[in-house]
Amino acid sequence: VKKGVHAGKLAKGVAQVMGGNGGGRPDMAQAGGKDASRLQDGLDKAWKLVEEQIH
Repeated sequence: VKKGVHAGKLAKGVAQVMGGNGGGRPDMAQAGGKDASRLQDGLDKAWKLVEEQIH
């Protein structure tokens, strides 16, 4: 949170890549994805979202 990363936005973005949904507060979030075969895509999206949020 101190570095500008919003957990809710991160969880939602990753879960959507995997066919699910999520969200939450800046400091705590939950998500679920339906397509585990897209896990690597979700992890790649997580890094992209973090980079976008801190820059």
